[in-house]
Amino acid sequence: MNTDRTEFTPILRTGQMLSFDWVCGELDEAGIPYQCREESSGGIQMAMPAFPSVMPGTWWTVLVPSSLRQRAQEILDSMPFDSGLTPDVWDFQPKPAGKRLWQACTIVLLALLLANFVSELLRHGS
Repeated sequence: MNTDRTEFTPILRTGQMLSFDWVCGELDEAGIPYQCREESSGGIQMAMPAFPSVMPGTWWTVLVPSSLRQRAQEILDSMPFDSGLTPDVWDFQPKPAGKRLWQACTIVLLALLLANFVSELLRHGS
């Protein structure tokens, strides 16, 4: 029985679906095997969903066998966009109005949670 395992190394982490798809297509054409996964800013890593959602703090990662990393990196370097492994929360590039909407919804949600917490403290504290 062969117990050798292929070690995969990330070459791209992005919140931009077009860049992600483009890299996957180029790796397919070059015959380089790869794995994809979805990651969140909270550190959760999942298998690539069938219908990924674009939102703050969500990225897609492309991993290639460590033995083919250099060849895959050459392909990645030839792409006409910035690539890297450290995207920020807003890497999916929302329009300014969309970004403000996400921020406003987050503030409202946090305010509601705080109000609920204070009301529970007052109710149980009396």
